[in-house]
Amino acid sequence: MDIFLWGKRKRITAGILALICCFFMVAFPVVALSSARKGISLWMSNVLPALLPFFICANFLQGLGVVRVFKGGSFPFIMSVLSGYPMGAKIIGDMKRSGEITLREAKRLVSFCSTSGPAFIAGAVGAGMLGSAAMGGIIAAAHYGGAVINGALYTRLLGRDPSFAAPERLTPLKGIQQSLTDSILSSLKSLGIILAYIVLFMWLTDMIHMCGGLSFVPGQETRALAKGFFEMTVGCEAVSECVRASEAAKCVMCSALISWGGLSVAGQSMSMLSGTGISFGYILLTKFTHSLFSAGAAFIAACIVL
Repeated sequence: MDIFLWGKRKRITAGILALICCFFMVAFPVVALSSARKGISLWMSNVLPALLPFFICANFLQGLGVVRVFKGGSFPFIMSVLSGYPMGAKIIGDMKRSGEITLREAKRLVSFCSTSGPAFIAGAVGAGMLGSAAMGGIIAAAHYGGAVINGALYTRLLGRDPSFAAPERLTPLKGIQQSLTDSILSSLKSLGIILAYIVLFMWLTDMIHMCGGLSFVPGQETRALAKGFFEMTVGCEAVSECVRASEAAKCVMCSALISWGGLSVAGQSMSMLSGTGISFGYILLTKFTHSLFSAGAAFIAACIVL
């Protein structure tokens, strides 16, 4: 009965929040329209061309059973590093739902296979926002190093299954044509979900900024981190505009924000992991510890290099 009431309260709370969002969208249509345009533009120019080929390729390889050759979670980690958020979560979710890995193994993989891509870190943030390839390299090294340390921590805490899953539990393999068709449809669905989260959190960030929600936060650096709490790209851009922050401090803050990913990335990951038994709270916990490790690594590297 308590579980039923708790579930009912969550649905009521979600409904109230949705009504509040609808009210603000109607009350401030210009902000909603502007946020949607920015989110769609970002998705079309950066996310869609960067992720669609990788999504189709990863889904196709899974459909053919090639992923079963890889051991220890190397496939989701490699694909996550190559393509960025939320590729790792997508692959882990598919592997868990198809019976290729257990829940414990899925939770272990989530701790280090949820990373940003090198093009975003070194290109967009390092060379683009911060204007320094060296800073981009430091942030990238800290980000991936932090992911490995984070994975080691949760492997220690959770342990490892001796094998991924029993062969009789695996989903039967499909034909090549069916696998390719399913890969395309699944990829488009996943990218549509990502688009929705980008637009939603773009609007939420713009509304908070318009209402002066961050005006009470002291310090330009703290406000930048607060923005990055919701959306890492917005936060990193705000960090680059902190005139009083040193290069080392900017590396640390950007490393923390990229590894955290923001609530937007956490929401995307949760959608990709739906039906696996992994909770939203666990995703936030793993991203928080990843953020701490990356920030520490960036601080050490920046003090040596810069």
